[in-house]
Amino acid sequence: MTQERLKVLVVSRDVWNEPSANTLNDLFNSEGKYELSHIYIETKKPNNSLCHSFFQISEYSLITKIFKWGTKTGQKIDTNYISNESIANKEASTMDFVRHHRRYIYTVLREILWLFNGWKTKELREYIKEVNPDVIWFMGSPLILMNRLMRYIVKVSKKPYCIFEMDDVYNYSIHGVKPLERIYRYFLRANVRKLMKGVSQLFVISPKMKEEYDKAFHLNSMILTRGIDFSAVTYQPYQPHSPVQMVYMGQVIYDRITTIEMIGRVLDEINDGKKKIVLSVYTKNPVNEVVKAKMIKNGSVLFCDPVPYTEVKNILSQNDVVLFVESFDKEYKRLVRLSFSTKITDCLGSGKCVLAVGPSDIAPIEYFKDNDAAFVASSEQELKGVLSKLLVVDNLKDYSRKAFSCAAKNHDKKVLDNVLFEKLTEVSSLS
Repeated sequence: MTQERLKVLVVSRDVWNEPSANTLNDLFNSEGKYELSHIYIETKKPNNSLCHSFFQISEYSLITKIFKWGTKTGQKIDTNYISNESIANKEASTMDFVRHHRRYIYTVLREILWLFNGWKTKELREYIKEVNPDVIWFMGSPLILMNRLMRYIVKVSKKPYCIFEMDDVYNYSIHGVKPLERIYRYFLRANVRKLMKGVSQLFVISPKMKEEYDKAFHLNSMILTRGIDFSAVTYQPYQPHSPVQMVYMGQVIYDRITTIEMIGRVLDEINDGKKKIVLSVYTKNPVNEVVKAKMIKNGSVLFCDPVPYTEVKNILSQNDVVLFVESFDKEYKRLVRLSFSTKITDCLGSGKCVLAVGPSDIAPIEYFKDNDAAFVASSEQELKGVLSKLLVVDNLKDYSRKAFSCAAKNHDKKVLDNVLFEKLTEVSSLS
């Protein structure tokens, strides 16, 4: 059905807050084309100017409901909602602990909580019918419970739906997977297959994911990435500093800090008493003080205080090389194998030369190589040669233009917005 504003019900785990880097904001901030509603499972207040209708399922209340069945677990809220900060903070702390320790026993316990079906409430059903969406948008999740929630919403609404997968929720390698994780993955795959059977359009985050998921589910998925507003961005030629200024802005979790350590070691060799390249690291993650002291000892690496996302563009503009890293550790490599970080578009759109360091067979590194949009190193030996190339001014200028050209070709927000709206309108006509 074609109409002035398309009614989209978004289903995701996280509350929809509005920092500049929020994925949902990037997708649906499109000149008032959408009437948005949102179902999420955190006990937090949304902070959002695009969406004004929300349904919150409180996981904390699901625990309470086991002992007191009359406990209310879901409620419709709006942006004037006042959350219970004590409960919200306890829940957030628990989730941070689970994510940090990455032990599947915690995930399994969480799934058992959801198996009691305390979230299947009259309030949820009434909300789904009230918003009466034209199409449902599911932010794909590696949690079985989120896939079950989505299937229930589809069953109640009887509306067509799209799925956007940003991480690998389906594949697992034979080696290096612990037994409990493998069992969990087995049931997750079963739930994902059920959702994929009825999906009207699958969106994926990277070319590598498209290739594998199209083959697995016999679909023709569409690649969707974060866009850049080129009406406000132009390429600005620049004269590199001496020493060359390189910057990393992002998280150092998932063992990325080890890759940055390796870069620091090679920089120390190249600088050898005379600073030729200096790396500044901006991260909000804590770094082991012993590791940090070792890295900064020779002055090749500096650690800076984290800055808000609004300052990222300004800091990138002050540097000559933007660094993108991923871990070489087998476990963390599996996590990002098909992913496409939002940091990639920040790097490409910065108008600066990009250095990408990580395993050669993961989606982000393959993307940089296939588009010749960055200097790429996938081993310490390769890194030595690549860092030497960064000392040549013409190389920096050449790859800054290549990176920006790749961004303009593949990540123009206006083009991506139009493609998304047209596809969702097409899907809505299937109801």
